[in-house]
Amino acid sequence: MFSSGNVLPVKIQPPLLRPLAYRVLSKKYGLSIKSDGLSALAEFVGTNIGTNWKQGSTTIRFLEQFAAVWKQQERGLFIDQSGVNEVIQEMKEREKVEWSREQSIQHEEDILRRRGEDDNDSNDEMPMAADSSLQDALSSSPIREPNNKNEYGQSSKPENSKALNWRDYFKVINALQQQRFSYNPHKMQFIFVPNKKENELGNITGFLPDIKDKVQMFLTRYYLTNDRVMRNENFQNSDMFNPLSSMVSLQNELSRTDQQQQASNMSITPIKNLLGRNAQNFLLLGLLNRNFKGNWSLEDPSGSVEIDISQTIPTQGHYYVPGCMVLVEGIYYSVGNKFHVTSMTLPPGERREITLDTIGNLDLLGIHGLSNNNFIARLDKDLKIRLHLLEKELIDHKFVILGANLFLDDLKVMTALSKVLQKLNDDPPTLLLWQGSFTSVPVFASMSSRNISSSTQYKNNFDALAMLLSRFDNLTENTTMIFIPGPNDLWGSMVSLGASGTLPQDPIPSAFTKKINKVCKNIVWSSNPARIAYLSQEIIIFRDDLSERFKRHHMEFPFSESEDSFADNDNTVTKDSDIVPIDELVKEPDQLPQKIQESRKLVKTLLDQGHLSPFIDCLRPISWDLDHTLTLCPIPSTMILCDTTSAQFDLTYNGCKVINPGSFIHNRRARYMVYVPSSKKTIQEEIYI
Repeated sequence: MFSSGNVLPVKIQPPLLRPLAYRVLSKKYGLSIKSDGLSALAEFVGTNIGTNWKQGSTTIRFLEQFAAVWKQQERGLFIDQSGVNEVIQEMKEREKVEWSREQSIQHEEDILRRRGEDDNDSNDEMPMAADSSLQDALSSSPIREPNNKNEYGQSSKPENSKALNWRDYFKVINALQQQRFSYNPHKMQFIFVPNKKENELGNITGFLPDIKDKVQMFLTRYYLTNDRVMRNENFQNSDMFNPLSSMVSLQNELSRTDQQQQASNMSITPIKNLLGRNAQNFLLLGLLNRNFKGNWSLEDPSGSVEIDISQTIPTQGHYYVPGCMVLVEGIYYSVGNKFHVTSMTLPPGERREITLDTIGNLDLLGIHGLSNNNFIARLDKDLKIRLHLLEKELIDHKFVILGANLFLDDLKVMTALSKVLQKLNDDPPTLLLWQGSFTSVPVFASMSSRNISSSTQYKNNFDALAMLLSRFDNLTENTTMIFIPGPNDLWGSMVSLGASGTLPQDPIPSAFTKKINKVCKNIVWSSNPARIAYLSQEIIIFRDDLSERFKRHHMEFPFSESEDSFADNDNTVTKDSDIVPIDELVKEPDQLPQKIQESRKLVKTLLDQGHLSPFIDCLRPISWDLDHTLTLCPIPSTMILCDTTSAQFDLTYNGCKVINPGSFIHNRRARYMVYVPSSKKTIQEEIYI
């Protein structure tokens, strides 16, 4: 269709194509055509279909294919020029894929035909193994499957006859390898952005992040949060109740008591619209921060306003720190240009499936296909179902998560590792996760007491670990090992000396890991954070002491009712992996141990914020152009959050399993957790040392 070799091109006036386009695109598919979009379609049809565009079904078939791709990409109702060009480019890419597949099939048929002719001409029967060249050709060519694909190269029904190999859908993705998508708040779409920029000479430019990335970092967080809030059912009904008019009324409403709240049509108001509306009640969504006076303020893309929290009643079970997106209700007074907050809460969370459906099932990680400027990869629903079924069958797969702070320069840690590895060697897991820091002293450019540099000592530590691992052949041959750096590891510690470095953190340099790479067959030196694609699951690994940072910067409310006076109605967080509501296990929330309450508070804050580091950049620096690697949109299937300042926990919130193994050495015991992905259950293990 896209070849114009035997076509006599003509120039078609857009009004001549309008009746045909209206009949196919508008009447059949419900799309509206803009004038520039119609001109782009007319130009393409005239160039590639030519003088016969009025005769036959070629033009109609092209318009139907165009509409099908437009609908798949969920581009909206209005067809414009830029959208036409992008869709046509993708149709060309799909035609190339289909042509390559047909060529491969034809190549296979030629080989089989030549083989049959050779067998007929030969009088002596020759074993199959004797023709090694034929075997190589057959092994390198794809196996022909029934032609169940449509004109775009996509499968029209599941290929159940072809077995899936789980290793093809198991991948560790570093932060620098993760595809980047920018968010367009007007079209409410993710747009692919190349990770590296090249100039006309082909040289890579832009090693430092652009200042535009700094501006867009918090704007993107705001727009994603705002759209998620607008999708919440409490903000969609015209007769909805005000979710923030009173914390007491909110709890009564959620618990369905006899006290009913009067309905009100509250909606989120931009901050700029507060001017001139004195002594009125508003609901705001914005970024919590401090202004130049040192007072608390709220910011959104339209402006900022100073807030007064002296009479604020916050929703319990959350952390409120500078950098968080919050919903606040209160009264604005033009005198002093101050907004007096009466209640504050975090935006409501959203389950992974709902977010994926909203963004059109984009393959953000590029597991099932890599996106480019002309093609956006999406998750195939039939393939997701098959991967989920295969995942349930692999009950013998286990992920072992060692606790953090594996100090290789500590004799106690090495002794504990020897005992743990000895136990795991008898039944090697599928994956073994190592989490730093791997040295008890930050690596910096100075000499140690042994008259050797700290970097040399750092390398010697990994060489000692390589010698230890060489004793366990089952682990080194059959287990995939992933190493996540910590605050004391290179290279951030050379600047911050173990303090909060810049996120994401680069992998440990290969100059220190040569010996251990020779010992282990499958080893991955990953960044922090890292993502794992395992069949239908997306697993995020993040090593950071978040609990301590949240407590240090948490907002103190002068007027706040006790947590005991409110019923905790968050039934989505569970202690076990069977997602049993906690209020069914414990009648009163105050009976929960303090460690469990703090763990729930940490998990709920992170997932409701939709970001791994919801702080302003002066509290937790972030590489501006890599902020997308920390985004939790959508939230993952499983999150391994290694926080040594928090208690060991295993929680489920909004369908996301969150695991914290804690420190490796605790009270003279070596701790690790076993995660079974087929059932999403965890087992806590301890070994006395």
